[in-house]
Amino acid sequence: MKKRRYVIAAVVAVAGFSALFAVLPSQGAGFRVRMEGNQYRPDVIRIAEGGAITFANEDDVTHTATCQGRGCPKDSGDIHPGQFKTITFPRAGSYTMFCVYHGQAGMTAAVTVGG
Repeated sequence: MKKRRYVIAAVVAVAGFSALFAVLPSQGAGFRVRMEGNQYRPDVIRIAEGGAITFANEDDVTHTATCQGRGCPKDSGDIHPGQFKTITFPRAGSYTMFCVYHGQAGMTAAVTVGG
């Protein structure tokens, strides 16, 4: 019985740390953004120059991560439910990300790279 409690406690601890790192940027390595409810979560993102953002579609519809602005990296293309795509931002700047299917409904995010 004690062993079972330790296993449950370990699982809860790992889940808690995973949730923490899912929303905190790492130094230049990357950042994870969930796509759900026709929103990017979080929708304000700051990463280091040369950093990457992984867009994970946790919704039941297809989304995109499309960049608007000078010097934008390549578009993600369609990201189907359960899939993810990573986009690298090689240059410092401010970018607006939007979903081509749901951008007019407010599915946008602000990305600051560097600075």
